[in-house]
Amino acid sequence: MKFSVPKLVRFHHCDPAGIVFYPQFFYLLHEVQEDFLAHIGFPEHKLIAGGTGVPIVDLKTEFLGMCRNGDQLTITLELTRIGGSSMGMQYEILGDTGAVRLRAHGVVVYSEVPHGKAVRIPDELRSALLPYLKTTSPGDT
Repeated sequence: MKFSVPKLVRFHHCDPAGIVFYPQFFYLLHEVQEDFLAHIGFPEHKLIAGGTGVPIVDLKTEFLGMCRNGDQLTITLELTRIGGSSMGMQYEILGDTGAVRLRAHGVVVYSEVPHGKAVRIPDELRSALLPYLKTTSPGDT
């Protein structure tokens, strides 16, 4: 199952030409990660207040099309892997026609704050994550 959130491209996301300035995509992706964690009952601010967090340790991004001020986007997040302390997250940013404008894959690590020491993902969080784990079909490679 994919988690999906609508996002409007705002003026502050854009360069003087009205096109999303590429670092702003990373803010949008992180907002979706926060929205996802809140949706499954583990808001990031509560994780941090409790002494844990999910910092990103790797992010690969493929820019496939422009986004402009005023565009209505849909951003999806799906988990590609749930390990002992880490998770793979696959993101897509889609334009209003459904065309993929950006695809990204990130790895986050459940860890202690502020030390950054990786710790095992608790069973309650793991259970909440599982419905969003991408399953592969026999034809997938």
